[in-house]
Amino acid sequence: HPVAEAIVAAARSKGLALGEPADFVAEPGFGVRARVDGHLVEVGADRMMRQLGLDVGVFAASAARLADQGKTPLYAALDGRLAAIIAVEDPIKPTTPAAIEALHRLGLRIVMITGDNRRTAEAIARPLGIDEVVAEVLPTDKAEVVKKIQKDGAVRVAFVGDGINDAPALAQADVGLAIGTGTDIAIESADVVLMSGDLRNIPNAI
Repeated sequence: HPVAEAIVAAARSKGLALGEPADFVAEPGFGVRARVDGHLVEVGADRMMRQLGLDVGVFAASAARLADQGKTPLYAALDGRLAAIIAVEDPIKPTTPAAIEALHRLGLRIVMITGDNRRTAEAIARPLGIDEVVAEVLPTDKAEVVKKIQKDGAVRVAFVGDGINDAPALAQADVGLAIGTGTDIAIESADVVLMSGDLRNIPNAI
């Protein structure tokens, strides 16, 4: 997973020794857990910490500051006790603003559907001019969001995605556009495959 890879890379860059995980479990939309050197380590979103009965309120100020910077706050628990807040960021590609501007010129409405918390999602969407944000969506629910947009707006919907969890939404949309550098299942579920991650290819395809 890209987030896990980023955290591991950051730890290695600081020269930290990494223990071998055992009993690894990933819960899509929530987080991961494993035993490392005999300790239970759980890392995930605030919803995972709530599920564990842990109060992340002690990190509220830090989480708000990170979210306003467009970073996603994640939390780590060690042996059932809240231990740390971790920020991850998915930088916006330099070509994305031009892609969104071109889509707006075509008269299209742009909706961001994301598992990120609302504050982070809106901090990313605002400078890009994205019209609507649907945040804190579990991976399994993206297709339902697409279906609701189709029903409520009586419009045709094009959905762009690249992950395993995007496949149902790509299939539900009137037109599914997969990023060619993404997962095989996303590509197989789509009507159109974009050959790179440059989103200017979306208006070109349309």
